[in-house]
Amino acid sequence: MIKESNCISINRGTAETSIIHEEEIIHQIAKQQAINFINVKDQILKADLEAVFDGENNSRYIFHYLHSLDRFFINPMDYVYEGEKLFGIPENLSVIDSTREGYVHDKSIVISRKQLLDYFEYVKNKIEKYFEKLTLSELVEKPKDCDYSRLELILGQFRHLMWHVGLSSGITFSTKKEWNTFTGLSALNVKLFGKE
Repeated sequence: MIKESNCISINRGTAETSIIHEEEIIHQIAKQQAINFINVKDQILKADLEAVFDGENNSRYIFHYLHSLDRFFINPMDYVYEGEKLFGIPENLSVIDSTREGYVHDKSIVISRKQLLDYFEYVKNKIEKYFEKLTLSELVEKPKDCDYSRLELILGQFRHLMWHVGLSSGITFSTKKEWNTFTGLSALNVKLFGKE
């Protein structure tokens, strides 16, 4: 027997009502984030970290989006940065906008691939653990002192992450003439195009 608290009813405009387990909704969001993580790791492995675009090297752009995932995916109002202590990366290197406090203009500061990969794994594990305990009711609630729901924070990071992955991929292409492999909805690609 399914407990009512673990289900949501959806009226599709007819008398028919569907029951969806809340765990499935969270699972589907987590599955899409897992695909994002595949793309991020591929990019870090292939990126030309020293390539400069708009005055910043590519390693800073990559660190910027990893730091954003770390800070904004769960609750930006209850956040402590651990990256400097664990990986030797000063937090202010995530600031890529010269008008923001903490910005450092020094394109010679290149964050190593190992540091980026280690920080990536840390952020990935943190987010995976978050999905393991997240509930549907929490998904639509705002974390303490935050203006956005957890779902809005997650979707905002999906958008921000993939924008920056695209930017960083373009930077790498400009020097290596090679695009990163893109991972998406492989089952749909097979059905529509005959390959993943």
